[in-house]
Amino acid sequence: MREKLRNTQVASGLDTTHLIFVRISSTILHLQLLIHNIIFQLSSILIKTNTGKMEITNVTEYQEIAKQKLPKMVYDYYASGAEDQWTLQENRNAFARILFRPRILIDVNKIDMSTTVLGFKISMPIMIAPTAMQKMAHPEGEYATARAASAAGTIMTLSSWATSSVEEVASTGPGIRFFQLYVYKNRKVVEQLVRRAEKAGFKAIALTVDTPRLGRRESDIKNRFTLPPNLTLKNFEGLDLGKMDEANDSGLASYVAGQIDRTLSWKDVQWLQTITSMPILVKGVLTGEDARIAIQAGAAGIIVSNHGARQLDYVPATISALEEVVKATQGRVPVFLDGGVRRGTDVFKALALGASGIFIGRPVVFSLAAEGELGVRKVLQMLRDEFELTMALSGCRSLSEITRNHIVAEWDTPRHLPRLNTGEMEITNVSEYEEIAKKKLPKMAYDYYASGAEDQWTLQENRNAFARILFRPRILIDVSKIDMTTTVLGFKISMPIMVAPTAFQKMAHPEGEYATARAASAAGTIMTLSSWATSSVEEVASTGPGIRFFQLYVYKNRKVVEQLVRRAEKAGFKAIALTVDTPRLGRRESDIKNRFTLPPNLTLKNFEGLDLGKMDEANDSGLASYVSGQIDRTLSWKDVQWLQTITKMPILVKGVITGEDARIAVQAGAAGIIVSNHGARQLDYVPATISALEEVVKATQGRIPVFLDGGVRRGTDVFKALALGASGIFIGRPVVFSLAAEGEAGVRKVLQMLRDEFELTMALSGCRSLKEITRNHITTEWDTPKGPNPLARL
Repeated sequence: MREKLRNTQVASGLDTTHLIFVRISSTILHLQLLIHNIIFQLSSILIKTNTGKMEITNVTEYQEIAKQKLPKMVYDYYASGAEDQWTLQENRNAFARILFRPRILIDVNKIDMSTTVLGFKISMPIMIAPTAMQKMAHPEGEYATARAASAAGTIMTLSSWATSSVEEVASTGPGIRFFQLYVYKNRKVVEQLVRRAEKAGFKAIALTVDTPRLGRRESDIKNRFTLPPNLTLKNFEGLDLGKMDEANDSGLASYVAGQIDRTLSWKDVQWLQTITSMPILVKGVLTGEDARIAIQAGAAGIIVSNHGARQLDYVPATISALEEVVKATQGRVPVFLDGGVRRGTDVFKALALGASGIFIGRPVVFSLAAEGELGVRKVLQMLRDEFELTMALSGCRSLSEITRNHIVAEWDTPRHLPRLNTGEMEITNVSEYEEIAKKKLPKMAYDYYASGAEDQWTLQENRNAFARILFRPRILIDVSKIDMTTTVLGFKISMPIMVAPTAFQKMAHPEGEYATARAASAAGTIMTLSSWATSSVEEVASTGPGIRFFQLYVYKNRKVVEQLVRRAEKAGFKAIALTVDTPRLGRRESDIKNRFTLPPNLTLKNFEGLDLGKMDEANDSGLASYVSGQIDRTLSWKDVQWLQTITKMPILVKGVITGEDARIAVQAGAAGIIVSNHGARQLDYVPATISALEEVVKATQGRIPVFLDGGVRRGTDVFKALALGASGIFIGRPVVFSLAAEGEAGVRKVLQMLRDEFELTMALSGCRSLKEITRNHITTEWDTPKGPNPLARL
């Protein structure tokens, strides 16, 4: 009913309704601004009292002032990025890895920074990017920004989600302005908005194409972000679309899910050209492939953008993606850069890589929060001054003299990639469960689950290696429907995320493997039960239906092995995951220091009655002593064939990290391979599993499926593994840490969070099903660069 009402409103006279709203709002505008300015001036006095007067010498310094002035929810909205915020940091860090090659003894007495953008002359190649809801930062919001841009002789881009309408911004006076557009499900709303912008004198449309869904912005989730009640999305007043409802997570995410069209595709770029004479800039391109399609679709220009690192994390910095896009366009349309610019030197670097100009976002909104229109004017002037100085010191008198030879880029001399940083707080990602588990568990139990072998280099590398794989997302693909289902060994599951075998789960929670089994079943995925479980195969089977695999260690007593395999098969387990990397236990120094042994109230349930269910105390690690006494060091490939004679269950060989062993596994009759380094708990300084994966996949030549186990903490990690050829992934530590924190509910949450993140990654990468995930969607450190390689280091 509500949707019908909206459509009726649109069809029956949107222009008339908006004209009325504009007139009404104009009559009270001065009073509103007067009140807001009084409040703002009072807050400014308080800030100066608390912090003292600090001279601003570069645009970055405005961020700290804004942080002190703004409510936390507002500051976090402007400042934060998606998920781990790796790309947020990388947007800045990548500029620092581009160095200058200045020329000397050139007359630089006169410097000309002027340029032309889509036929409009501006004073410098520095423009203002669209930033939403600017009245959260300052009472004058977009009014102040528009006046500052006009005074600087440059372009302002107004956001669809501005807190001032296109008509109100136009009323501030002359200026060259572009309009950023989100495409709503209701195309009449879009059509009316575009025509209003054109009528108000806006000169171009910046079509945002990287937001079929909102990125996972965890600060907004924690803060329950919503638009303050005194503000509206002014362009949508009167359409029942100007307000943002409160939600259990992010009000903006809920708004986007309800209103923004996930079916947006390249045909819509062409449709827009039929309803407006304004040129279309496609904003959100990161790959050469999409740049070429944009030109074919009639785009007048391209803005290389990753949405301020607020959509898909682990995409390249915009400056790293720029040159590939520029080369793909072959000069047919101008290419602009948006993201990470904080210095005039950054502007120069972007132009040297082929950009026709740059856009700035956060520096504008932070300076707006700090000093209103004056702050924005200062930011534009500081960047102008720094850029002019950079040109002079590089020996360039005009923009046409800035060339690729003036810089050395990171991919010119390959090196290594930066590392990952993570955060903490309310549970919004699976990694955060570890800290809770650390506080809850006895040190011996936590260390057993968390630690690795020796120096624990591989333990860290299992995570770090994922951070060195970046995305190459595709845009304008209809991702309104995402199918994550897949088949593993003939069994259909809801997603390619499965539960790895983790021993002794009742050390983490009284329900142990029972809880994990129920959570996996509820998620429609596979649980793998450890040989060393604290619940037996029969007990786990009794929890209800579910697809379960059984992880197997081969004991010296082969009758014990044979009996255990047959019990698992009888209990309905569907496959054996044969661990092959443990002829001896790795040197786990935490276990040695803690004199690890199984707590006296627990047993290895599968071995009760065989005099093998208990673990004796020892001078070092009780588990190491148990393994030394019971596990067969003579295990070899012939045992893989022997196992096939005692069971009909398919055998997955778990612990392969080389192509050579992958080929032998195929010859030995393995039904599949799990690339695993035993959670980095066996041999230290082996590669991360994600680094070994592609070699193993290539060696199998598609004859059997390959899975990955190790280091997965994000849905982005799942996508990367599948792009490198994995048929699915297994998670271990996230399960046991969430089990320790919240029992079955924790494990359910972990599986759901990874599912949600993976689905979002697929959508933001332009993939509707698993088969659409390809190697071209990622860039790895071992790729041979065809152009700029964002993974290289100076």
